[in-house]
Amino acid sequence: MALDDKVALILVTLGHLAVEKDRDTYLHRLVELCSQAVDAERCTIYVVDHQRNEVRSWVAQRSAVEIRLPVGRGIAGQVAATGETINVPDAYADPRFDRAVDLLTGYRTLNMLAVPVWSTDGQRAVGVIQVLNRRSGVFERRDQMLIERIAEGVAPMLEQVAVRA
Repeated sequence: MALDDKVALILVTLGHLAVEKDRDTYLHRLVELCSQAVDAERCTIYVVDHQRNEVRSWVAQRSAVEIRLPVGRGIAGQVAATGETINVPDAYADPRFDRAVDLLTGYRTLNMLAVPVWSTDGQRAVGVIQVLNRRSGVFERRDQMLIERIAEGVAPMLEQVAVRA
């Protein structure tokens, strides 16, 4: 699928998500959209709990395990702390990667892309979208751009989730 076609798919799907009232349905459709957009095996949506200073997996594709990490720990925790996108071509070679999560889930992470979801006022990260194991190689700049575009459109819902977390 060409990049323009993927952008169009994302925009249409985000439009459909915008009218979804059920939070869980919204988040499950969101992880499907993200993994499909960049051809990833899995996607996890983390919510940042600023009071507890941690990130918590709210929806993790094909996993029932809840993941909680202090802000600053692991790739998702780093993204929550810095507000910067992190693209990791080899997870086990990156010292920021928390191998304990793979042990907990029984899943082997090869590569990942993690993108912050900024609050609607742009003041802080309210979530992290993390995609794992691109099916054909490593995540590229265009994958980052696609997930960042999705992240821009989902901040209002993740802010609501963060309040209830």
